[in-house]
Amino acid sequence: MKELFFELLQISLGTRDVLSRVPSVVEWKRLLVEAQKQAVVGVLFDGIEQCTEHNQKPPQDVLLAWIGQTQMTEKYYELQCKRAKELTLIFQNKGIPSCILKGIGFSFLYPTPAYRQSGDIDIWIDGDRKKVMAWLKSQCELEHAIWHHVEAKFFDDVSSEIHFHPCWMYNPINNRRLQRWFEEQKRAQMVVIRDVGFAVPSVKFNAVYSLVHFYHHLIEEGIGVRHIVDYYYIIKNFSCDDIKIVNDELRYFGLQRIASAMMWVLHEVCGMHITQLICSPNRKEGLFLLDEVMRGGNFGHYRNDNRRRNSIVRLWVLMKHYPNEAIWVVPWKMWHKCWRVLNS
Repeated sequence: MKELFFELLQISLGTRDVLSRVPSVVEWKRLLVEAQKQAVVGVLFDGIEQCTEHNQKPPQDVLLAWIGQTQMTEKYYELQCKRAKELTLIFQNKGIPSCILKGIGFSFLYPTPAYRQSGDIDIWIDGDRKKVMAWLKSQCELEHAIWHHVEAKFFDDVSSEIHFHPCWMYNPINNRRLQRWFEEQKRAQMVVIRDVGFAVPSVKFNAVYSLVHFYHHLIEEGIGVRHIVDYYYIIKNFSCDDIKIVNDELRYFGLQRIASAMMWVLHEVCGMHITQLICSPNRKEGLFLLDEVMRGGNFGHYRNDNRRRNSIVRLWVLMKHYPNEAIWVVPWKMWHKCWRVLNS
């Protein structure tokens, strides 16, 4: 079943032409369920369209369900872009530069941006935290204020997170290096695209930032195929001239192992050619990463074992693969709890 899912993914990404065989009715339904778990229903719709052209189309009920969910993804994406433009303007009017991260930011790298399923709007701002927080409290309802972001309810139909820092690493040395790098990169990423109405990060920035973001979620709860596809398109849009620079940065932040695991998955699962990879693939780490992806689905929401978020078992397993981060999880959480009390 996994093989068929990976084949459909490769067709959607343009690295394969047809399925090795026509799935049964039951298998088509399972493929749709797996696409839902991995938050790639829209992405795989490209593959469904190509399968239809090669007489491998799914049964009518599955096809209609796939079309319906893809249309919902497109409609929500349009709403998100509209709200992202409005949110950018709100901060712009206060003299605060900003940039849209993650979902919408990654979507512009896709052949069909509206097929990329996104959640909330993540906006990275350049402003004094205390002043911005005081202003936000006067403008809207705030929830879940943590070190790197706060949830702000500007709109009823789309949730938004205001980022003071794009993300973090648990290892204090690597995190200090990362935050310094974010500060250096900040202004260059916050240039509004006139036709779009908001700013999105450059591919070079996303090559580092997105990997840190995925790494963090892998440590916390898990990542899904959607995250893998994001990095696939980041690499596809990547300039060969920047490979050495990005490799040096990944090494500087201690991201070599997760990067090599991601490269193996991109090559073996997505069908990316070995010459397009930004570093050597690591089969052992790649297999572990792929197992995490397929076990838990998007953000690990579908795990049914004892390696769920914040469990001791999960932390122990991660310690074997990513000790430089995993060993700092508990100390960081203790520090963060104190930080939240002091900054209540």
